[in-house]
Amino acid sequence: MKNILAAVAVTALFVSNTANAQVNTIDSVATSKVQHFNFDDMASETIGKGIKRKWFHGEKGQMTIFNLEKDAHIPWHQHPNEQITYIMSGKVKIKTIIDGKETFVEVGAGEVIVFPENVPHEFWALEETVDLDVHVPVREDWLSKELPDYLKKTEK
Repeated sequence: MKNILAAVAVTALFVSNTANAQVNTIDSVATSKVQHFNFDDMASETIGKGIKRKWFHGEKGQMTIFNLEKDAHIPWHQHPNEQITYIMSGKVKIKTIIDGKETFVEVGAGEVIVFPENVPHEFWALEETVDLDVHVPVREDWLSKELPDYLKKTEK
């Protein structure tokens, strides 16, 4: 009987602490604004020759889908944001700096490449490509309707 009471007491203590932890966790995120987006409902914007994008941002990061026609080119640029690029379909050739050397890398469907902040990079679509990018923090240069200078170099 003592073992049963001890087990009940430990279980009650665990459940009580777990319940409090969950309430605290829920309370701590309750002040954040939950956002819900559907890429299928978003209009694409043409930002260069053969380059369309749909994007949204939260408080700390953003997500973009690029639709690149074959031979589309995103010129050499860099930004103070980490960039994670996942190629959903297609293939791109990327020029970037790896170990201090200018390097070309081909990235195809199912592959990911991560650019640390301020590492220059440039893209060429080797075929029709769908590219999902995540930037952290939010790209401040995208918040205005004005295109960044490097994208102004592409023809619409």
